[in-house]
Amino acid sequence: MPQVRVIMHDGENKGIMDIRDALELARSLHMDLIEVAPTADPPVCRVMDYGRFMYEREKKERAAKKSQRIIEVKGVQLRPKTTDHDLAFKIRAARRFLMEGNKVKLTMRFRGREIANMHIAYQMMEKFIQAVKDLALVESSPNMEGKMMTAVLAPTPATLAAAHLKSTRQRIEAERAADKAAGYDEEAEEREDLTEDNGDEEPQASLTEQSAADQTAAPSDKVDLKAQQIAARKAANREKRAQKRAQEQFDLP
Repeated sequence: MPQVRVIMHDGENKGIMDIRDALELARSLHMDLIEVAPTADPPVCRVMDYGRFMYEREKKERAAKKSQRIIEVKGVQLRPKTTDHDLAFKIRAARRFLMEGNKVKLTMRFRGREIANMHIAYQMMEKFIQAVKDLALVESSPNMEGKMMTAVLAPTPATLAAAHLKSTRQRIEAERAADKAAGYDEEAEEREDLTEDNGDEEPQASLTEQSAADQTAAPSDKVDLKAQQIAARKAANREKRAQKRAQEQFDLP
C-alpha cells in the first residue's frame, strides 16, 4: 500500500504512514489530506482545513491588491514666460501629485523665438525641481525633445509610504480646494494643454494669469489688440464652419 509522510496542521511531523491511515487521521479531525510535495520520496501530505486555507489565501491576496497603487504620470506644463505667481501654483500642484504617489512630467513648451531663452527655461526647471526635492527623485533630468524640454520626477519611498494615509489625503484635498478658490484649477489647465497641443488657436490665459493681471494693473493696449485678434479669428472660423454645414445640407456647390 502507498505510503506518505504526514505533516499535521500545527506543523508536527507524524512520520511515514499508509495512505489509508493518513486519510482516516484527517477525517477524524474533520480536515483534509493535501499532497504538498508529490515528488518527494515518499510524497509529503499535510493535514489541514482546505476550505479555510483557501479562504485565508484569498483574503491575503485581496489585501495585497488593495494596498497596491497604480502609479500615474501627471503632467505639469511650463513656458519660459510663466510668471512666479503661476509657477507657485504649478509647484503646489506637482507636490500634490507626488504626495498621491504619482510621477510628474514637467514639460517646458517653446513658441517662436522663445527657444532662444534656453537659459531661462533651465533655470525655471531647476527652481521647480528644488521646490519638490523633499518629495521627489529626478528620474529624468531636463532634456530637449524636439521643441520641448522635459523632465520626470518620481516620488521617494517615504512619499509613497505616506500616500495612503488619511491625513495626507485630507491635506491634499484642502490645498487643492484652496488653490481652486484662488483661481488655479488643475482640470481647467489640462483642458488648456489640449488646446495648446492643437496649435490651431492661440492659448487662452490661465485663470491665475488673469487673476495676477487683475491684481497688478489694467491690460495694456497690446494685450487688448491681441485678444481682439483672437476673437476675430475664432469668429471667422465659426463662420466658415457654418457655411460648410449649409453647403453640405443643401448640396450647394
